[in-house]
Amino acid sequence: MNKRYTDPIAMPRSMHYGNNYWIFQSRKLHRRVTAFSNLEYENLLCLEMDANVQYYCEQPCKVNVFIGGKEYKTIFDVWVAYTDGSEEFQEVKYFEELEADTEKGERDRRQVAVQKTWCLQNGFQYTVRTDREIELGEFYIRNLNLLAAKARRFHIPSKNADNVIMNYLSELRTTTIGYLVSSGRFEQNRTLDYLADLYYRGVITFLNLEKECLSNKTEVVFNGH
Repeated sequence: MNKRYTDPIAMPRSMHYGNNYWIFQSRKLHRRVTAFSNLEYENLLCLEMDANVQYYCEQPCKVNVFIGGKEYKTIFDVWVAYTDGSEEFQEVKYFEELEADTEKGERDRRQVAVQKTWCLQNGFQYTVRTDREIELGEFYIRNLNLLAAKARRFHIPSKNADNVIMNYLSELRTTTIGYLVSSGRFEQNRTLDYLADLYYRGVITFLNLEKECLSNKTEVVFNGH
């Protein structure tokens, strides 16, 4: 597993005055994760629940960049390692703030330019993630929150049980949460716990997470082992 960065830089909360502060337990990292704004938290939540993400680290490193004979220092919001072996640095910004003709907008654009230059110089991919890429729909983050909370607390109890459930889902291919609840194949009142774990691992997909609140009508698609 690629773990280029494992320990985030200690960031005093006072450096982010006025922003919301989040701490949550990461199943993927086996430690507590810190975010300094709502949007940073939402981005980390997306990474946590993306089965294509193998590992990530928030506030991974501080770098120095020389541009036009002037030195700039910057800290990336997050570093991400994917299951296909690729990796990238990410910066999280609100789209309107980044595009705004304001002092903050100018400062944000300069920060992005500095980070992009460093990544280019050092051979890393770089992505700016805005609310347009993160907040995909009215219900998306709310649904991810629920699934992440359940996935953190639940693991399918045995390999045998895991295989039985996945074989059953592979026969159905597409079904609904309600059908699975009534199927009798899961422990009573634990169906969504099982499904959250399978979603976390990329075994299943829920359709329309962006547009609809999770319910018994939500369609479940089996992706495969």
